[in-house]
Amino acid sequence: MHRPDFLTSISRKFILLIAAIIIAIGIVFFIWQKNKYAIVNETIANTIAKKTNNLYEIQYDSIYFDELAGKAYMKNIHIAPDTTALKNVHLADLPYVLLDIKIATLEVTGVKTGKALLGKQMIGDSVLINDVDVVIYFVKPVEKRTKIGTEARMIYDEILDNLKRIQVGSVFINNMNVKGKGFFTNEKEFDVTHTGIQLLDVLIDSAHNFDTSRTLFCKQAAMQIPSFVSYNNNRPELRVDRTIFSGKDNTLFFGDISVNRFETENGDSVKLLHASSLLLKGLKTNEIVNDKDIIVDTITSKYIIIYQPPIEKIKNKKTEKSGGTDSVGFRHVYSIDMKHLSFPKVTFIPKANSGYTLGNIAIKINEVKAGEIIKVQEFPMDYSKEVELSCDKISIKTKDGFYRYTFQNTSINSLQKQLKLGIVIIKPFLGEEAFARKAHFQRDRYDVDLDGIALNGIDMKNLFEKKIIASSLTIDNASIKIYRDLQRPMDEKSKVGNYPSQLLKRIDMPVNISKALVSKAFIEYREKEVVSDSTGDVKFTDSRINVANITNISAVIQKNNELKISFQSNILGVIPVNGNFGFSMDNKGDKFSAEGHIPSFDAHLLNDVSIPMALIRLNTGTIQSMDFNFTGNDLEAGGKLVMQYNDLKIDVLSRNKKSNSIKKKGLKSLIANIIVKNDNPRNGNLREVNPHFDRDVQKSFFNLIWKTIF
Repeated sequence: MHRPDFLTSISRKFILLIAAIIIAIGIVFFIWQKNKYAIVNETIANTIAKKTNNLYEIQYDSIYFDELAGKAYMKNIHIAPDTTALKNVHLADLPYVLLDIKIATLEVTGVKTGKALLGKQMIGDSVLINDVDVVIYFVKPVEKRTKIGTEARMIYDEILDNLKRIQVGSVFINNMNVKGKGFFTNEKEFDVTHTGIQLLDVLIDSAHNFDTSRTLFCKQAAMQIPSFVSYNNNRPELRVDRTIFSGKDNTLFFGDISVNRFETENGDSVKLLHASSLLLKGLKTNEIVNDKDIIVDTITSKYIIIYQPPIEKIKNKKTEKSGGTDSVGFRHVYSIDMKHLSFPKVTFIPKANSGYTLGNIAIKINEVKAGEIIKVQEFPMDYSKEVELSCDKISIKTKDGFYRYTFQNTSINSLQKQLKLGIVIIKPFLGEEAFARKAHFQRDRYDVDLDGIALNGIDMKNLFEKKIIASSLTIDNASIKIYRDLQRPMDEKSKVGNYPSQLLKRIDMPVNISKALVSKAFIEYREKEVVSDSTGDVKFTDSRINVANITNISAVIQKNNELKISFQSNILGVIPVNGNFGFSMDNKGDKFSAEGHIPSFDAHLLNDVSIPMALIRLNTGTIQSMDFNFTGNDLEAGGKLVMQYNDLKIDVLSRNKKSNSIKKKGLKSLIANIIVKNDNPRNGNLREVNPHFDRDVQKSFFNLIWKTIF
């Protein structure tokens, strides 16, 4: 996967060496029969030495040619590098690679005798090369300054020498095996096995500089590689089965790809990725060879499976620069330009004990451009015009076993700068009573459904860097049901530090959302009471909630240090209410303000709450309005409350635990109606109260507000 410059550096030397053999054969092809083999032997050796600056030498078992039939044949060829010669080569002049080539047979057919005799042209029908073993030694990495186009022209000139043209109808290489190694380290780089290569209409002439329709001398090329294996510290990291390249169609196909991951130099491998039928269309081979540009129109895959590495290994793994080693300089030298990438079926397989599952993932990427491939590896979002990720279902089980979180139809688009969550469900595994029994102590049981969630104005790069920065958060519909069994003992854990502003500060990542809106919400709070031994149910319907300045970033807080929540709702579905909460985001973040207004309603509407929760029944009365304005901190709340009402009369009740029936307590009801003033204002005097309540630190913020009002 990470050796595409193999196609340039290796192809150059391989073709140079093979061409040198063919030229040497052609020079003496029709020389006097008696001495022809001796002359050919000497000529081939001299030609190889000359063309490679004495860096390579050739050996072979036998050679045969028939000048009348235009055929030539060589057996057991070995072209080996003279590594001792490298000692006299300056570092800057060292080759990028060295080749060690063994060829079982090489056959040239259909040589045009007349033109060859003139020594001006070598024109033949075909070259057939069988059973090739190549060892590629990587001496130094390719550099950005390396001019492949200039080097290619030099290769043409070296091969042609005094000839005006070399032309072959086809070149076939059957069963080629290639091994890549580090020259100085001797570590494995890759293995390529049983490869077949076909080059059609091969032409080297004086006009090659102007012929942009050819790549590596030929009009069309095709290649099949049954197996490719790339190594990391001599361990198989990447395996590709059935690679097919078609120059005619400009396509590159990978039948099966598997990638392993190694956490340490000596650690075991972990399966990381498996992909099938990866297809590249519109591959510009000329750009790859001549200009070091990888240009592709589209990339698609049948499916991709990604495996989660062990979580403990991820946590313990030392931070390394992404991209790993680049011993041939490929990722630093080649640019990349890909128009469309589409992977509609991606499966992520977590570890068995991870507690979550993912449904089908789809990935779409448009217009990826970068001067160096490594830039895309390190900062993919910076060099992609549009990235869209979607997942039809994400399911997470909490570690305590109480809840399952489900996210449906989740998608994120970098161009639209939007994260969408179609549906979010927080569902407890147990019913209300079973939940309370398992919790042992008093604990809120949540049942939540959210619909149409969108995080707008986001930067996907920030998300990958664990930053939540957005212009707004919107939720179309919300249903939140809360149940608490007050008959269970308290867990004695303090709830101090759980105000929204304080929770934001505890989030271990930067958060800044300018505003949030819940368009329509249903909120239900149910309590199983101790006194009444029954369950009270408070509902807030058609609620609209606005939140501003959701942040934990110091620079933003310095400009505005208040988290503000405003709401409109209907208590019990019929009593309208609106108000605001403000939370200070100073260092301690414990200060808050709360204000609200409730307009006129019939007092008996509160009986659905007052009877089960407080064993009080409102017989008559009209609440004209209620207004409160409180401030508080972690430990207390107080302020002003004004409730205007008239003709208010109540009954104090009791419950028979055996029959579960409710009856009025006459004496207590009489005393209560004497104490409770029937009207406010009364005789023109409006009574205001200044309630104060010391917080029970084992209970929530909303309990503090409710108790202060009560």
